[in-house]
Order: sequence, then structure tokens, then C-alpha cells
Amino acid sequence: MRDPMGEILFLAGTPAGADTLHRAVQRDAACGVFHAVRRAGGWTELAAWAAAPAAGRLAVVDPYHGGSFAAAEIRRLRERTPALEVIALADFTRRAAADAFTLALLGVRAIVCTSDPAAAAKVAAALRAHLNRGAFEEVVEALAGAVPPAVHRWLAPILLSGSGAESVAELARAVHRSPRTLRRTLHGAGLPSPEELLAWRRLLHAARLLDDGRSADSVARALDFSTGSALRKCLKRLTGLRPGELRRQGGFGALAALFLRRCREGTGRVHAAA
Repeated sequence: MRDPMGEILFLAGTPAGADTLHRAVQRDAACGVFHAVRRAGGWTELAAWAAAPAAGRLAVVDPYHGGSFAAAEIRRLRERTPALEVIALADFTRRAAADAFTLALLGVRAIVCTSDPAAAAKVAAALRAHLNRGAFEEVVEALAGAVPPAVHRWLAPILLSGSGAESVAELARAVHRSPRTLRRTLHGAGLPSPEELLAWRRLLHAARLLDDGRSADSVARALDFSTGSALRKCLKRLTGLRPGELRRQGGFGALAALFLRRCREGTGRVHAAA
């Protein structure tokens, strides 16, 4: 079954950029997730397409399209369509270092250099993160009042990202702690163990895909579960629910509520004992 994820508005500057996006899209297609790519001829056409209401859309742009750094065009695009996620894709190796900083200030979600050997993988990861961003930001915001600010600062980006840090060791490196310190920090805050936290994160991202009508097997491929059965077992272990039951109870919203309750119950016990 073809599982369309969303529409990509693409403004390319070089063949390398087009090739990188093509390879990123093909990576997801191999997992059963298909993107529609709409290539604009210039900033005006891109802005007109972006202004039309649509869900599941983002822009992948070369900020040097047209020959010079298009900070003004990107600013106008972000101001007129603030809900539109933007990924900058270009060869930044001979560009001013301040350009990347300017793009970040303008709200560009990801900046990928086409000369990076991992460029296609990074674009694919950014595409997946976009799909989940809005719903996950609400979960992360709700979690802020339940956990210590020092923990929330590194926990938020971990939850928002659908890729990376697949093991406890990788998670510890990502947050600049040893596995033992990480485990002690989470326990002290009343939060799930590192293993359980990673499982919840994968399930939350899976629930967003299940909400779009994808099969458990398709979602398992997209999120690197070994099999659809592994996804079902993980969901059953943490929630007692099967994918179909989760859909009927509210999908991502229901799973997010269970995750937040799990975290709040633990932090509540810590506060009560203090």
C-alpha cells in the first residue's frame, strides 16, 4: 500500500540539491512512505504555493537560488506562512558562516549541506521530524511542568526527533552523560528508565503514522522496528493496547495522554517523598 506522508515544495539551486532530495525521498519510499514533490521555478511561485491551505506540507529550498543569499525571501515566506516548515538544502562549504546562523534565526527547521555524505539521510530524518512536530511540541510543552527544567532542556529534542539515539549508550552520548548518570538522573526525576523512554518515543512517532491510516507493518518499516509484530508487542507491553484499539481510543492523542500520565505519576511520587 502506498502511504503518502505529505507534499514537499522544492526550490532547487543545483543538481546536487535535487539529487539529495531525490535520494531522501527514495529512502522513505523503500519503507513504504511516499512523498509528493512539487518543484517551483522561483521564490514567487514557491510563496504562492505555500500560501494555499494544505496539511502535511513543507518546503525544501536552496537559500542561494537566484545567485545570492535569499534571506529576505525566506523571511517573507516564514512571515506569510508561519506554519510552513522550511529545510535549507545547499552546498554551504564556501559560504559565509553567518548564513547558517541567519537561517536559524529565520526559523528554518534544518540546514543540510549537499556535500555531506550523509546529506540524504539527514534530509529524510528532517522530513519525518516535520510530520510529527506540531503534535509532539504539545506533548513536550505539557511535560515541561512535570519535570525539572534541567532535564526538560535535553529531553525535549530527544522526544521531538524521530531518529537517532536508538540505544541507551547513544542516548547518553546525545545528552552528554554517561549511561549510569543518565539512568540516575531519570530515576531521580521519577521518569521512565532510558530503555522505556526510548520505547515511548518510538511508539509516539508510530502513533502519528498510524493516525494517517498506515498499517502496523508499514509503520514498523518506517521507524526501523524489526517487524510489525515487534511494534505490536512494544505497544502492548507499555499500554496494554493493540494498534486497532489505540486508533479507536484516539490514536496519538490517547498514547500521548498515557505517556504524560506515566511521567506525572513518577514525578508526583518523587515530589511527595521529598
